[in-house]
Amino acid sequence: METGSQVAAPTRLSMSETRSLLGVGLAVALVAGLVFRIVGQLILDPTRPLVVAGVFALVVPVMWVLAVGVFRWRGLSGGARLEAAILLVVPGMLIDAASTALFSMVYPNMSLTAAGLFGGLLLLAYATVLVAGFVAR
Repeated sequence: METGSQVAAPTRLSMSETRSLLGVGLAVALVAGLVFRIVGQLILDPTRPLVVAGVFALVVPVMWVLAVGVFRWRGLSGGARLEAAILLVVPGMLIDAASTALFSMVYPNMSLTAAGLFGGLLLLAYATVLVAGFVAR
């Protein structure tokens, strides 16, 4: 039975665009990892809850602007943004699966008590990019 509404075919990104977005995601993940390796003990110190709260509050707009900026830079809209958001977060999620499992070796500068904060911050950052893929205009 036909309802009269049509569903547009999903937009597929080219292989070249896919590689570019994966590369951007990888670059962001590596830079973020380096930042936490250098100053993580200062910004995710469980004994400084106001600083931690500020970092958590800041990560949402920063990741939103980053994601929307990439979408605009690459001229993406509609379904292509959804696919792009996924491609942007996958490299970091794969890297961070290992870096959180090996937290004390990868981030010896941070207290082991900061591991939960770090994991929560990562989830918040990735969720922000994914939501931006759904709702950003």
